[in-house]
Amino acid sequence: MKLNKLISLEKIVKEILQNSPLAREDDCYLIFEVVQRTNPELAGTSFANVMFKGKSKGISFESITRARRKVQRNYPELVHKETEEARQAEQIEYMEYANEKHIPGY
Repeated sequence: MKLNKLISLEKIVKEILQNSPLAREDDCYLIFEVVQRTNPELAGTSFANVMFKGKSKGISFESITRARRKVQRNYPELVHKETEEARQAEQIEYMEYANEKHIPGY
């Protein structure tokens, strides 16, 4: 993604987080709101359609969540405390998973 697109995405994410407490708690809702604002023609279509056309439309779920993390780091008042605690606990689990030498049962 080009820098200008990332900066624009960050502004959109910040605005959504400022205006929607639900977006602070739920990345899926945040992604939905970003899609509605950036690609309104896709917002009312099926999930499959968004997924298949997303790349060509410049939609990246990872970029949206990265922008959320950056915005929340810079504006801690936009963090939902319980959700952040759950995300941190989940991150620890993923780190443990990533460090395993093998996956049991394989």
